[in-house]
Amino acid sequence: MTATKLRVPYITAYSGEEVEGKLVLRWHPEAAGLRLAYVDEVALDRMFGVLWARQGISRGGAPQWKLVNSLRQRRAMLRNLCQVCGRPATDPISGRVWWVLADDPTDTSDGAGYTNAPPTCRSCIPEAIASCPRLRRSAAVYTVGGSEPYGVLAAVVQESTSNGEIVLKKNVPIPLDAFQRLELAMATQLLVVVRDLRREAIP
Repeated sequence: MTATKLRVPYITAYSGEEVEGKLVLRWHPEAAGLRLAYVDEVALDRMFGVLWARQGISRGGAPQWKLVNSLRQRRAMLRNLCQVCGRPATDPISGRVWWVLADDPTDTSDGAGYTNAPPTCRSCIPEAIASCPRLRRSAAVYTVGGSEPYGVLAAVVQESTSNGEIVLKKNVPIPLDAFQRLELAMATQLLVVVRDLRREAIP
């Protein structure tokens, strides 16, 4: 199956959705120190106390198959939407949410598991497994009793050069209660804790 024959998943980023934003480090009283910010920051640039990567939602341009649209990923996580079709992934009878994972959820300090992969509705699970190489290797299907925001996958300030350039280390998981670390982060994906997982057969 070639990429041209695949349906573009709801959370996939497109080349025309890129939004430029100049980053700076500023003193902020809440942080009692430096905080990563956009030069022209607005209130919508932050959620859960962390700066978020700017991205459009036009779906214009070419699909960026390996990249995730930050806004749609966050929306799918918060509203239990399918990462493939964008419709609700909640089972209408049981009220449980369908989820397919390539890896076991990462443990938190209290033993719960978190993931950056949004739900996948029951009808899209076969397509997701067939089209994703990682899922083809090791797909585990669950229904989940509930989920809640746990943290972010973020680009974190590694250094600030003498000419003002900010160097970021990408894909760092940070819990939402790690307030000092969040001040120097730009979130790209939401991490959620998934609770009451029940293993299910692949539909």
